[in-house]
Amino acid sequence: MFTGLIATTAALVKLEKKNRPVLTIRAALDKPLAVGDSLAVNGVCLTLIEQKQDLLRFNLAAPTLRLSNLGDLPVGALLNIELPLTLNDFLGGHLVSGHIDGTVRVRALNKGDQNSRFVFSFREREWRKFIVPRGSVALNGVSLTVSEVGESWLAVEIIPQTLATTNLKHLRVGERVNIELDLIGKYLYNFYKHI
Repeated sequence: MFTGLIATTAALVKLEKKNRPVLTIRAALDKPLAVGDSLAVNGVCLTLIEQKQDLLRFNLAAPTLRLSNLGDLPVGALLNIELPLTLNDFLGGHLVSGHIDGTVRVRALNKGDQNSRFVFSFREREWRKFIVPRGSVALNGVSLTVSEVGESWLAVEIIPQTLATTNLKHLRVGERVNIELDLIGKYLYNFYKHI
């Protein structure tokens, strides 16, 4: 479980797309990891399979590769990194599982000094019921508040601190971004749908 508060960024070193896809990143982490530990990489919960100093390797399941933007990114791309939440941690963002729903595309970027407004398009119409104004969404793992929503788009306002410390500052129109819809909203919807 994560909160969507990015701890640091990492660089994509290599993505091997063989029978068993393997992602290698370079990250300087404050906390040591062990093989089998989880890490959110661009919002995707991955399990560490190998670590050599600051090089971390993860297996990618076929659905993860298909659903995420990890296969789109070039070597050297900046990745948002979050360590898993512990029971002693402050919950400053919102509950994020790292099980993304898919991707959205950057529709418009309006960067400003006080805040920036980013608009994203989505094709999956069923997502609309989980996206509410002032509700939560995780984009590339970043916990954000939805400022406005339409039938096939959503907008978020990003403060300068978040923009400066995440890979959102490098987004371009047309680029795919990982999205995790509100976890609690999905569970509530599923519960009431089956009563």
